[in-house]
Amino acid sequence: LFLFVAVVVGVIAMTKAQRRIPTQSAKHVRGRRVYGGTRQFLPMKVNAAGGMPVIFASTLLILPMFVFNMIFSITSASWAGNLASTFQNHRSWMYNMMYVAMIYVFCYFWVAITFNPKEIADNLKDYGSFIPGYRPGKRTADYLERVLMRITYVGAAFLALIAIIPNVISSELEIDYRVASFYGGTGLLIT
Repeated sequence: LFLFVAVVVGVIAMTKAQRRIPTQSAKHVRGRRVYGGTRQFLPMKVNAAGGMPVIFASTLLILPMFVFNMIFSITSASWAGNLASTFQNHRSWMYNMMYVAMIYVFCYFWVAITFNPKEIADNLKDYGSFIPGYRPGKRTADYLERVLMRITYVGAAFLALIAIIPNVISSELEIDYRVASFYGGTGLLIT
């Protein structure tokens, strides 16, 4: 019960976590009034990809099982049967390592297609805002890209941990997978 509550609290904290990048808008004088000059924050979510990388990785890991089963049924090669059983068994370390690697790949891919640092930098420049210490334009885009890569690494580690918790609990503590699946996975992320 304690482990379940800890996992749920951790998922909520990481889902809501964000890196707040300070921005400042330039002052504008219109008549006798001064506008702008305020400090705001550009929020960048740590888990910007959501649960999609986990879904993509688990779906794509089904493919090798089918391919090796097909090779085994056609040629009766023992190596193909062993690999098919490895991909069929979610408790194996090889399956979990490939699962984690694919989650990282899909996490970076998803963030790369949904977040465009150059567009954000151009929008900041167009609205008269800037990140203190970085020139508007390319340097701001480079800074946003660097921050995005760092927080995506942490977000992908979080997704990988949540995705393999049921597999590890099921194999190490010898708990039925249906019970262990309550401790993580995409269902918990979606909820």
